[in-house]
Amino acid sequence: MEYICKVGTPAGEIVERSFDAPNEEALKADLLRQGLFLFSHRAAARGFRIGAPRVKAENLQLFGQELAALLKAGLPLTQSMDLMVERQRDPVFKRSLAAVRDRIKSGAALSESFRLEGPLYPQMFSASLIAGERSGNLEGVLRRFVTYVKLNQAIKKKVIAASVYPMVLFSGMFGLMYVMLTRVLPQFTAFYGSLGAQLPLPTRVLMGLSEQARQWSLPLLGILVVSGFAFATWIQAASNRERFDGWTLRLPFFGVLLRTYSTSQLARSLSTLLSGGLPLVQALGVAAASVGNRAISAAAMAAVPQIQEGKSLSLALDATGHIEPLTVEMIRVGENTGALGEMLNQVADFYDEDLDVKVQTILALVEPVLLVFMAVVIGSMVLALYLPMFEAFSALQSRGGA
Repeated sequence: MEYICKVGTPAGEIVERSFDAPNEEALKADLLRQGLFLFSHRAAARGFRIGAPRVKAENLQLFGQELAALLKAGLPLTQSMDLMVERQRDPVFKRSLAAVRDRIKSGAALSESFRLEGPLYPQMFSASLIAGERSGNLEGVLRRFVTYVKLNQAIKKKVIAASVYPMVLFSGMFGLMYVMLTRVLPQFTAFYGSLGAQLPLPTRVLMGLSEQARQWSLPLLGILVVSGFAFATWIQAASNRERFDGWTLRLPFFGVLLRTYSTSQLARSLSTLLSGGLPLVQALGVAAASVGNRAISAAAMAAVPQIQEGKSLSLALDATGHIEPLTVEMIRVGENTGALGEMLNQVADFYDEDLDVKVQTILALVEPVLLVFMAVVIGSMVLALYLPMFEAFSALQSRGGA
């Protein structure tokens, strides 16, 4: 639960900040451990939210780069955090960094300080910091995390950029169809009536669609809004999100892309954590949580108990049924050669390249198909619209010739 608190800092300042805690007792204990004196607190107002606020990946990437540079230059961590707080412009990130800095000055570890910020940061970040603190190479781990974020963002941008053109085509086609059905066709109704002849079947069908579109536009819009709200509420439950993500993996074409991307996420996250020095069980748990698809995430998480029982990573992942055989074989090679982290990184690179090829292939097929489909639909509507006039003109010409 989020609380808005007025606290006194060790420096003698009185500030108002937000803190997450399961209850008031835990909140007071956390503030006491940080050396903060609680003057007053209140529960933050809560409305409907699709998801918890998060620090943008771009901001976190820049923060990691700058903090690594400051640490490499020999600046102490507390002074480095002071500089990072002063330089930050994003209000949410700035407030959070200030809270992290205060915890560090109170004696808390950097990883624990960020972990207490809850869902504001990905688990990968605090886990990477733990690995850096344990290995004594915080700067190197930060740079590895920055590389991980860069690669993830690059893949996301490629997928988003590739999906923009088909979405624009679909939106343009349906928008044009709606305008023709609700605005253009009604203008022809009186004209068709003046012809005094039975309209051709395609025109009658089109006029019927036009009438239905005008009558049901607002009700359908209301149904879509209510359905969207209900779906957003339903999917907030973890079990429903996992079920829905499992369905998406079965979609034609797109399911393969989602599975490829999720496998790449899992492999790269695990590689980053293992290379930083985190134990396999802990690294797999964090890497599984960092996968966007909850079905793949749950499958990877189910492998953790099996590894604790003594199974190898390759056997545990193979038993889940969600990891492709090629991935399992490459992981097995990495285990046998003692280079699991490096092999996982190669797995991620392989799937990133595979994803790029698949996206480009699908786009090469989708774009012409969409254009042809759009031309056929719009052309059929225009033909049905003018067919009565063609027949009327033909009839007049026949009469004139007679």
